[in-house]
Order: sequence, then structure tokens, then C-alpha cells
Amino acid sequence: MTAADDRVNILLVDDQPANLLALESILADMGQNLVKAESGRAALKALLDHEFAVILLDVQMPDLNGFETASLIRERDKSRDTPIIFLTALSRNETNVFRGYELGAVDYIFKPFHPEVLQAKVNVFVELFRKREAIKRQAQELGRLVRQNELILKAAAEGIFGVDVNGIATFVNPAAAAMIGRRAEDVTGRDVHSLLHPSLPGVSTCDVRHCPFFAALHVERVHDDIVDTFFREDGTSFPVEFRVSPIQDENGKRIGSVITFRDLTEKRAAALAAENERRYREAEAQNRAKDNFLATLSHELRTPMTSILGWVQFLRGGEYSHEELREALQMIESSAKLQKRLIDDMLDVSRIVLGKFNVDLRPIHLAEVVEAAVTNARPDAAERGVRLTSEIEAAEDVVAADATRLQQVIGNILSNAIKFTPPGKQVDLRLQRSDGKIRIAVRDEGEGIDPTFLPHVFERLRQGDGATKRTGLGLGLAIARHIIELHQGNITA
Repeated sequence: MTAADDRVNILLVDDQPANLLALESILADMGQNLVKAESGRAALKALLDHEFAVILLDVQMPDLNGFETASLIRERDKSRDTPIIFLTALSRNETNVFRGYELGAVDYIFKPFHPEVLQAKVNVFVELFRKREAIKRQAQELGRLVRQNELILKAAAEGIFGVDVNGIATFVNPAAAAMIGRRAEDVTGRDVHSLLHPSLPGVSTCDVRHCPFFAALHVERVHDDIVDTFFREDGTSFPVEFRVSPIQDENGKRIGSVITFRDLTEKRAAALAAENERRYREAEAQNRAKDNFLATLSHELRTPMTSILGWVQFLRGGEYSHEELREALQMIESSAKLQKRLIDDMLDVSRIVLGKFNVDLRPIHLAEVVEAAVTNARPDAAERGVRLTSEIEAAEDVVAADATRLQQVIGNILSNAIKFTPPGKQVDLRLQRSDGKIRIAVRDEGEGIDPTFLPHVFERLRQGDGATKRTGLGLGLAIARHIIELHQGNITA
């Protein structure tokens, strides 16, 4: 049996109810929708309401005979191509048969007829009808998709060209036409390359041998996101990003291409604005850092100087003990060394900026340099109540390095670690060797560095805003990084 929604209509026309009943009994097993009409007029009325796969039409009927009914059926557009099989008990003379075929009959069946033959012939037209309806539905769906695609292409914000294998435009959407300043009808049938890359004397001359757009139009593969320049009809240009996708037939042969592109003018303007904003904020940050540096410099230079002047005035008074003299000389020396270190840092940064900062590379034992830096840092650690430990692997490694500058780097890092470690806590240094490399690590138990500040910790004039013990000029780590890089190493926090 056939599903109800898949059944087709078959029109049975005969003025004799018994004949209609016989036809119905023979064709019932086919599972189709059998529509019966007892006259030619009834058949014409049924054709107004339904579409039929085939009509079985009796020739001998009163009022309108079969031939007259067939003639009227063929006059209507809706039923002009509907297959008609004549059923007749008339003689098989050629005149009647010829007249039937002249009226568009597809077959003649003489009574009495064989059920199997009738079913087979009707089934042929049922299948043809189904295939014809399937093709019709496919054509309708294809038409719908074509219209839908046309609407999508016309509504697309990106420019779209369709071109053949010779680069001739076969389609252009409104966005593309608007971007190049032309009407769509003026683009179709034109060479796309010459439209978008015209030769403009004194402005532009395109060499197709080196043109990425021309190359993309004439190759088999997809070209993604190529940045180029297109020209408008008035000669002005605009930056674009385009893609060329080949169109292939069922055999894989290229029959054309689709070009999609978008105007980068606004994107570049936005990027430029963002870059200007970034530079402005960067300049503001640098100005703030400079102001902070100058304020800090004034304070840091004045502090040891104030201490020196104070002790000098005390000594000039002449009334002091031997112990007070020793303390005064020690404080003057300490303040002078601090001021010297500040001035040395400033001079080092000046040499770095001018490109005159150099290192004196000589064969040294790195472990000895590290040990010396730790030894120099111990008094500061002891004064602040910080435990300073070290683990230095014993080895006879000799490296090419500037011992003074490396000791400066290690001493600076240890000094920072001790400065920001609370009393009773620990600072640890380790020198390790692995895979032919030497690694020096310093770890402390201080409050740590704000993760948002880590990317800037080695920049000049930068100090963490949250540092409660912030002192110095913020130059030490920047100098340390430069020294390490001159040794072909790297330093991280």
C-alpha cells in the first residue's frame, strides 16, 4: 500500500457504473486515489479541483463522448499535458485510433481488457507523474534558494563579485558596487582586475606579474584574507582585505571564482585611534614616572647630604667623645657611599640610553663572584634582622663575564629582597647548573610583587605603587636587566 500523503490521483471516466466499479476493483490494489466521473462534464469539473497522473476515458458516452471530452481537456492549460488512455469497445479501425492519438491520447485499451495490462500501463504514468512532481518540487526549492541567496548577497555588508575563468564579472552585489563607486550594471561583463586595479597615469600602474589580486583570480586554490588596495571610479583608493574562492563544476574543473572583500578604512582608523590612545597613556605614564623620579631623586640625594651636613656640624662643635667621633665618621661614610651609589646608577642609565654602557668580559669563576655578593649583603641583612642563606654548588666553572657588573646585579637583587623582607624572615640564594646553563635564583619571604606590576618590574623609573618601603630611584633592576642581556642571559621575576 502507498502512504496517504504519497498517493496520486487517477481519473476514471465512464457513463456505466458497472464499468467504473470494474476499473476501481482492478486498480484498487495500487493504493492510489481513484476519482470517478460518470460523464464528460463531471470529468471536466473534477479536473478543475485536482491534478491527475493519468485519465482513463471511455470513448462511447452520451452528451460529451470521449473524443469531445479529450478535446476540451486539451484546451485547458492545467490539464493540457495530462496523459489520457482511451477505453473503448469499438472496432479497432485505424480511423478511431488515429483520431484518439490526434487528440493527445497516449494509449488505447480495448474492452474487455486484461487487469495486469491495465495496471502495468497505469503504473507507468503514476511513476512518471511522481518523478515529474519531484522535479517540480526540486525546481521550486532551487528557485527559492536562488532567491534567498540573491537576498543574502544583496543584503551582505561585504562586497561580493562573481567572475568567470577569464576574470569577467558575472555578478556584483550592491555593497561591492557602492564601495567602488559604480552601478552594478556597469560592472557586470567587465574585467574585474582592470576595474579595481586601473592604470592611472601618475597615480597607479599595476604590474600583473607581481599583483596578488590578479594571481588570486587565476589559480585553483582558495586565497584567504589578502590585504590590498582597490580603486574607485573617481580614482580614489581604499584599503581592503579580500578572499578569492574558486567555483568548480561536478568534475572539479574551475568555472569561475567568488571574490569577497571589505573596506578596512574604518578598521584602520579604529586601530590608529587605539594606538594613539595607547601612546597617549604610555606618554602619561612616562611623564608621571619622570615626575616621581625627579621628586624621588631630590629626596634620595638630599637625605644622605642632610645626614653628612648634620654630622659635620656636630664635629665642628668640638665636644664629643671618641665613641661619638667613630659613629660620626661611620655615618658620614655610609651616607657618602649611598649618594655615590645613586649617582652611579644615574650615570649607568645615562650610558645605557646613549648606547655607551659596556661590560668587560674576562674568564672568571662565577661561584666566587656570587659568594662575594652574598658576603657583602650579610651586614645589611643582619642589621634588618633578616636571615640570609645561600647554596652555591662547588665547581671549577670558568665563564666569560664582567665580575664587577655581575656582583652589582646580584648585590642589587639581594638588597631589594632584604629591604622588603620582614625581620625574622629569610632570603635565600641558590646557584645551580643544569643542561650546560647556570641559574642563580633569589627567593624571599616578603609581601611579593603585585602581579599587574610584574611586566614592568625591570623598566626604568618604575616602582610598585603598593610598596610600603619604597626607596631608591627605581633604576637598579633596569640596570640589572641590561647587564644580564649584555652577558647573553635573561632575568625574570
